[in-house]
Amino acid sequence: MSRKLIPYPCDYTSAGSLRRARRGGNILVIILCAIIVLLIGTGLFFALTNESQGWYKLVDLFTRYCPACIVTCDTPAPSGETAASRDAMPVDQKPLTSPDPNVTRFLAEPFEASEFAGIPDVVDAVSQGVVGILNYQTKTGKAEPVLAGSGSGFVYTTNGYVITNQHVIEGAAKITVTLHDGKEYDAVVVGSDIMTDVAVLKIEKEGLLALPIGDSDTARVGEFVLAIGDPISTDELSGSVTFGIVSALKREINIDGFVNEYLQTDAAVNPGNSGGPLINMRGEVIGVTSAKYTSAGYDDYGQSISSEGIGFALPINNVMEIVQSLIKNGSTVRPGIGVTIVTYLEATETVKTPGVYIYSVSEGGPAEAAGVQKGDRIAALDGKELTQDGYVEAIRAKNVGDTITLTVERNGEMLELTVIVGDMNQIHK
Repeated sequence: MSRKLIPYPCDYTSAGSLRRARRGGNILVIILCAIIVLLIGTGLFFALTNESQGWYKLVDLFTRYCPACIVTCDTPAPSGETAASRDAMPVDQKPLTSPDPNVTRFLAEPFEASEFAGIPDVVDAVSQGVVGILNYQTKTGKAEPVLAGSGSGFVYTTNGYVITNQHVIEGAAKITVTLHDGKEYDAVVVGSDIMTDVAVLKIEKEGLLALPIGDSDTARVGEFVLAIGDPISTDELSGSVTFGIVSALKREINIDGFVNEYLQTDAAVNPGNSGGPLINMRGEVIGVTSAKYTSAGYDDYGQSISSEGIGFALPINNVMEIVQSLIKNGSTVRPGIGVTIVTYLEATETVKTPGVYIYSVSEGGPAEAAGVQKGDRIAALDGKELTQDGYVEAIRAKNVGDTITLTVERNGEMLELTVIVGDMNQIHK
């Protein structure tokens, strides 16, 4: 007896089983339709809650649970390019501008953030724009400047402007910038600002990869970030990439007597990373890596307890305000008297009275000229008692050339010293 073949799911072998086969086929069709409706509903939900990602999730669900339906409906499989962009976040491209018409601000090889499928793609896109910076200083008995320190930076314009930290280049008699390919170029200081710890360098090189500048105001706690730079060594570990998250926003941290706002991150940073970029998953710079906590306190034996994963980066929006001023004017004016301070909240064996103390005095600065000494306790400024933050705010409120009266305690004696406010960026050169 020959068998009559009916397309699935209504296959049967005899006329006697026709009704049963049809009933079974109808049930299967109903179930299949219900699954399709469920998947479409799920895809619409994703689309409404996750913008353009919803369609791709819908395709994924169809492919996973009903590959035959995808083929029957003639839905094309996503190409390699489309698949690679599924998890990328859409970004609105903004024109990149500069206050200096002679500064070219564009990418040597433009790329769209939506092209990034993962961390390796971000690294590939930005790593050539990260540079190493070498600080050479004059030493007694040496005819030529010798290497005294190193840091990191990143390319701001294709024609050679580079952004880094001020402390990376402080005291330098000669500065060089090392590109991704290992070539080293002499750099000149366009300008630097000690208060915000920002510096701009210039090298004579065209066609560089300028990193896109992001918006640090839109950064979110928990957002993935990369720190790229030259930690520890000048060349052995160059271009190191570390991965982490944004741990906190708008941290006000006092570093060397200067209070600034920072992004906190747990991406590993070390000496040498200073000045390097903090990159988001769009491949944009959202911060300049600047500092880290090295100690979390002391144990019962007085030994330092090292801290882990507490790094800080200057928000790029704050940095760019200074960068534009430095490129346009070559400098910023910051009132100061040439001291660093430290606060003791309680008495110790060496410090009998809590308060704000002079930690160091800049050679040749206004404070030194007025007779201020290391170890002096600042009892008052212009007759007002101040905390450390209050002192910083009071000095910032002054103008260069103003006169202030510092009341200091030294060896149990109160002294009143008259100090003329100067420009910190000139004092610390």
